[in-house]
Amino acid sequence: MTSESELPRHWKPNDWIRLAALVGGFLMFLVGAWMLYLGIKAEGAVDLKSAMFSGTVRATSAGLYICFFSLFIIGGVLTTLVIPQRSEASAKTRHERLIQVFWALLVGLVVCGSVTAITGSSALSLGIGVIAVALSSVVYSIINS
Repeated sequence: MTSESELPRHWKPNDWIRLAALVGGFLMFLVGAWMLYLGIKAEGAVDLKSAMFSGTVRATSAGLYICFFSLFIIGGVLTTLVIPQRSEASAKTRHERLIQVFWALLVGLVVCGSVTAITGSSALSLGIGVIAVALSSVVYSIINS
């Protein structure tokens, strides 16, 4: 006789969504690898223009972009499987989570600023701006909590 803890748990809707995304990611990767094998090219350029960022992305291989995008999908799904699900008893308070986010954003801001200072390039200015805006909202939330 088996105990209840040894029985397989029932799949929840999130598990089915993860499975579909994982299978889709692997299928996309296979399609991209097949396109690389066949040598299918993607000629063209994408112009990106905004108030903070502008540039051009030139495409040479369609299969490579599909493989790259599918690896992000696969990595995202596998990350959700590795992260342990917390019970309500061990859940951190909102203030504790905000403090962790604050330190992570501060480290990211220092790293982006250091790389910008060392290289003398302004390529990371968009990242610095996004992190600074997020950091200011986290500081505001910490003060109000």
